[in-house]
Amino acid sequence: MAHPQKFYVRLARLEAHDAQFIISAFDSTLPRLAAIGSAEMWGEQLFSEREGFAQETIKSVQESQDPDSASKIFIAETQETAERVRVGSATVREDSMPTYIIEHETMKPHVQGASDFLFLEVIIADYRTDGLHKGVGTCLLKYIQRYGRERSKKTLYVDCWSGNGGKLNR
Repeated sequence: MAHPQKFYVRLARLEAHDAQFIISAFDSTLPRLAAIGSAEMWGEQLFSEREGFAQETIKSVQESQDPDSASKIFIAETQETAERVRVGSATVREDSMPTYIIEHETMKPHVQGASDFLFLEVIIADYRTDGLHKGVGTCLLKYIQRYGRERSKKTLYVDCWSGNGGKLNR
């Protein structure tokens, strides 16, 4: 019988080399997306080869460490051996949404005037972990829900790609 994974969630840290982990985890999603017919979501070029992605990721992790920052990056780990293994990441914003959401005509009625909310921008599972990542998305989502309740947030908005007939978000 399979045992459910126990995950530990913490804030991303530069000194833990979490930016490099996040970049590599993003890279690991591309073959999986292609396998399920969702390659169009992020394309075929590795994130590690995209101009500016590494620098932006480092900057985002650094900002996330600031207690006053509205953007937080969480790292999920599991301990199957003597050491914890990073298996996933999530980026969340407090009371802030990306421009592509705010300016999207069909989204305007849903987000105009929104307050006291979290916006879950992305959850990444690391597919290099031989299955250790299974369940990490659910774990991170539950963690972010608790995080929002602790901050008296009323709503959690979740970004999800709608391509490939919606298969990714089912």
